[in-house]
Amino acid sequence: PSLSIDMTQDIGMSFAMADQSQELNMSTKMQMDVIQEPLKAKGTMQIDMGEELGGAQDVELYIMSEDDTANVYMRMNGQWVKQPVSEAELAQFDAAELYLDSAVDFAEAGTEQIGGADATKFTGVIKGDKLYDVIEESGVLGSLGQTGTDVSEDELKAMLSELGDLPMSVWINADGYPVQYEMDMSQMIDSIVQNALEAEGAADQGMTMTVSKAAMSLTCSNFDAVEDFELPAEAQNATAA
Repeated sequence: PSLSIDMTQDIGMSFAMADQSQELNMSTKMQMDVIQEPLKAKGTMQIDMGEELGGAQDVELYIMSEDDTANVYMRMNGQWVKQPVSEAELAQFDAAELYLDSAVDFAEAGTEQIGGADATKFTGVIKGDKLYDVIEESGVLGSLGQTGTDVSEDELKAMLSELGDLPMSVWINADGYPVQYEMDMSQMIDSIVQNALEAEGAADQGMTMTVSKAAMSLTCSNFDAVEDFELPAEAQNATAA
């Protein structure tokens, strides 16, 4: 099996401390061609942290299964680097399946054009016990971690048990393939951040932070039609990161 994935993740937040405030908008776009068993993938990623944090960065990447492990090869600033891929990172390539398996209470919500073809939209929710896996998989918390907002696994699980359900939409094409997923985690991620700040006593130091947007969309295409590819020669001598 193989497919192409387009993923977009947008996070918007604002910080205020004393009389200073700052808006921060982070956007990650990824386009990947994935061949399963043994896994290999190639694609590009653009990470835009906004002007304050250095603007946009383009990354070319390959993931190759080698012996019992998988390595990611990345070209950043003209240099190829290589590092092993963790199982958690690999799982992002099966994330779509996790999202679909985790959601319940689906209701049909009309037909829309996705990638030039009709697809039926279904709306559902991801409930408490599955939320941790889905939010972990989405990578949103990793992006937040870069802003210094860190939450332990136990804290997160405790918070999520009180936060209700996460809405999700999925579009299914005429062949039965899920061609698009969308999740709006804004409210949920903001609640997590507020709880974390409260635990740290941030308000006593006059600090506030709000997450206005945490949304993710994933479009899948090219099912079982990705052409085989190999690691380019210049990447084979990558420096170990």
